[in-house]
Amino acid sequence: MASPRPDVSDRLEVPVAPGGKVIAISDLHLPPERTTVSGRTCEVLARRLAVEPSPLTVVLAGDIVEMLAYPGRAAADVLDAHDDLCRALAAVIEQGGQVVYTVGNHDGDLAWDLKAATAVREATGARLCLAADLVLPGGEKIRVEHGHQIDPYNCFSDPRNPLDTPLGHHIVREVIPKIEWLGRDWLTGAHEMADPADFPSFLASRLVYRKLARHLWWVVLVPIVLFALVFPEIGRIRARFPATRPWVHDVEILGYGALVDIAIIALIIAIVSRRAWTSISALALSERGYGQNSAAHERARELIADGYTGYLSGHTHHPELHAHGHGFYGNTGSCTSVVEAIETIYGMPPVYLRTQQLSWLEISAAPALAGDGDSPARAGVSLPCHAQLKSARVELPGATRFERFLASARNPHSSTAKSVATWPEGPDWPQQHRHLKHRHLKKAALKKARQAAERAGKCRER
Repeated sequence: MASPRPDVSDRLEVPVAPGGKVIAISDLHLPPERTTVSGRTCEVLARRLAVEPSPLTVVLAGDIVEMLAYPGRAAADVLDAHDDLCRALAAVIEQGGQVVYTVGNHDGDLAWDLKAATAVREATGARLCLAADLVLPGGEKIRVEHGHQIDPYNCFSDPRNPLDTPLGHHIVREVIPKIEWLGRDWLTGAHEMADPADFPSFLASRLVYRKLARHLWWVVLVPIVLFALVFPEIGRIRARFPATRPWVHDVEILGYGALVDIAIIALIIAIVSRRAWTSISALALSERGYGQNSAAHERARELIADGYTGYLSGHTHHPELHAHGHGFYGNTGSCTSVVEAIETIYGMPPVYLRTQQLSWLEISAAPALAGDGDSPARAGVSLPCHAQLKSARVELPGATRFERFLASARNPHSSTAKSVATWPEGPDWPQQHRHLKHRHLKKAALKKARQAAERAGKCRER
């Protein structure tokens, strides 16, 4: 098979027009057959692209077409099933904009499969590459990569070699399907986990909420029967037959004792479940949650130290935007279904809910000015761009009533896409980065205060 190497650049320079906007999206994982999730993704993104005036640059930052989980299915089938998004991308080009497609690991075939690459190019009008540099009007650059190459489980030694299959490929194609088949009624959604390395915690949570809790109905039923049926009848017997009062009194004591026993058993079960979840979840293979972006943070530091303004990636399905020195790091998140942990009441395992994540990054090439502060923007210096992270979650069916009850009002995400972070003025997303930053600044201020006090003490001694 002929190689599409001349048409899939190693690194592509993409000029951004003055006053233009960049919309970066990734990880749509569009399947060969249109689903409720993929249809909603295409509708939301098509509407967003339609209302944006030109000049517009759309960056498809990898894993757009799902080819890894459906070996043997053609990319053309996926694009035909989602033609509304393809039409929206083609309209961007017709209006003078541009579309760039950086290849990821789930659509890595595009780097060597000429037929698949040609189908993507013809349907979307995109230029394909392994990485891209967005060149702003002032000459500043923003690097765009999917991010799998800094993930040891999913990186390619040679992206253009069809025989190069990282460990992640075998997990997606061979391991996860068997796990979901074995746990058909309680492990559904394992292939959609936002934190694949957090599978032990996912397994323990599902054991507690979908296996153990299902068989503990008697813990609730017995007290209801005692209070609703038995105790009223005991009162009537004592009124009708006064001679039985001693016996009835003994029965009441036994009933209350049974309730105490049930409460103790429930407490023991809760403690054991908590300890089992803690022990199993400690077996996570690598970083969890936003810790999966730690390698991308290091990559951002390196690029910004080399003169780049920012670094964009996807891959982890964890949307993020925060400052790195005089630049920024942004993660586009995803626009697909994800299973992620939602914290519950203290002491209980988190609930792993299935939701559709809708997130993307928008970058305006217009200069941004802000008030006073530590960064160049806060000092009143014009910056080359302004970045904004849009994010939302749409709840999907599949959770039990008990899981929905424990997670109610605890999901920090909106059901409609809204801005959750901006650069340079902030705030950052996720919020813990902001808290850590404030904590770091507070510690630095305390350290300076102590040093000043020590110097003042030395001066007084002299």
